Amino acid sequence: MKMNIAWVTVRCWNDMCTTTTDALIRELVNQGHVVTVLNADEAGSHRDAPWKQIPLQQSKWPGRKAATLGKSAQAWFRKHADVEFDVILVDWPLAPALGKSLSKSNSRLVLMDRSPPADATILAKLQWRNWKKAWSMMKKGVFSKGLVVSKAHRDYVVQKIGVNRQNLHSIPAGVNLEEFGLALIRQDGPWKFVYHGRLDKHRGVLALPMLMRKLASSGFDVHLTLIGDGDVLGVLQSMAEGNPLLSVSPQISRLDIPAHLEKQHIGLLPMPASRVWSLASPLKRSEYLAAGLLVYGMDHSGHRMDGTSDTWFRLSPQEDFHEGAIEWIEELSKLSEKELQERSDLARSHAEAHCSWEKIAKALGEILHLDSLEQ
Repeated sequence: MKMNIAWVTVRCWNDMCTTTTDALIRELVNQGHVVTVLNADEAGSHRDAPWKQIPLQQSKWPGRKAATLGKSAQAWFRKHADVEFDVILVDWPLAPALGKSLSKSNSRLVLMDRSPPADATILAKLQWRNWKKAWSMMKKGVFSKGLVVSKAHRDYVVQKIGVNRQNLHSIPAGVNLEEFGLALIRQDGPWKFVYHGRLDKHRGVLALPMLMRKLASSGFDVHLTLIGDGDVLGVLQSMAEGNPLLSVSPQISRLDIPAHLEKQHIGLLPMPASRVWSLASPLKRSEYLAAGLLVYGMDHSGHRMDGTSDTWFRLSPQEDFHEGAIEWIEELSKLSEKELQERSDLARSHAEAHCSWEKIAKALGEILHLDSLEQ
């Protein structure tokens, strides 16, 4: 059954964080659904996309963006009350301003939570209040379903808010497999490590140059590439000056990520076991696996994946992060090129079986379809 779906989102398409939203919508369209995106992008900026876009007004002031965007969406729906949707997806920051008014429509409302507040700031503490308000609205019946990114995320919502577990569904981060070729297999030269994404202090990235120094001190030839923008970009760039173990690049286009990953051997997940990262489903994890990279990271629920093997997906507790890496590289260094290729192939096979956006969006479409039938 084809559905007419609206998605009111805080994401803008010039932001790297829009990768998930873009991929899910494209796959929903490929399945035959009609999708309308309502966000703060300029009118006409989605003219080449296979969906319709409605531009909304948004304040430029931090702390006011979600509220003003939600009110703008509310005004649009009120003005276009004759436009009917089977399902309306609402990003959680917009729910407090938008949910109650939309509940009077004939559309089913689904709450989308791709990430709880991530920044370790005073603003984030205020955002947690809105997060609780959004999920409390689901508990009251304003939203019929809630979408989270992981089992741990679902458990957290149930524990904190008390919503019905049966109405929560996990939609993890995926990857467009066709964009990724297999990474190079190490024959000689340095072990090439990579991290791409936000270069923020609370994401644990400052521990990575130290990891390289520890590995080098243990006799291993290593090199780390960091790609992204964030509050410690300048600090990391200063560390990289005259440092043969480290290269730092500002944010690059999403389309250029696969080519960079194909030149690496091991993808890193340094995010610590804090509340936010323990609930996450990091996009980079799926991208590393799609490129056939081995993966090393902190051990917590946000990084773990069912069906993986520690021969190619190794996680260590934070207190053993450096020592665990030394032990693993020592193990990997003893393998033949053929054995390394086998581990790379297993990583790619896992991505093909579990991480494609096509499969994840198909599951999303089925959830939305069943929800619309309950109307």
